[in-house]
Amino acid sequence: MVKVILNEQHQLLINQDEILTEKYGEGNWEILPVPASGWTLAEMEVLAEQLIEESTCYEDIIIFASPVPALMALIAEGVSKISSEHGEAGSTWWVPFRVLHNDRREKKELPGGKIIMTVAQEGWVIV
Repeated sequence: MVKVILNEQHQLLINQDEILTEKYGEGNWEILPVPASGWTLAEMEVLAEQLIEESTCYEDIIIFASPVPALMALIAEGVSKISSEHGEAGSTWWVPFRVLHNDRREKKELPGGKIIMTVAQEGWVIV
């Protein structure tokens, strides 16, 4: 099962939802909501361990729609540790995690004339 990590205060954009459904199929992915208050480091350590343990095949993928840098690092560290402890020479343990990414920016003018750049609604890819 694909788990999409998304802050509970956010929603997937239409383009993000379409990409996930197109790539993984309807009903083959689910949202893992990040609480508005976030997770403590201890909670992320437990969650990273659970996510790694649950990843039993190539279809078990973790996708970050909302960045959680510490959780990303903990997953990478956990996979590296498992690989070095249990892997045979030349083999690696694999728990894929990806991110939703968009290079496109849109120029927006705020009241008072200030111009800012925001991420576009379209152009999302899974990296």
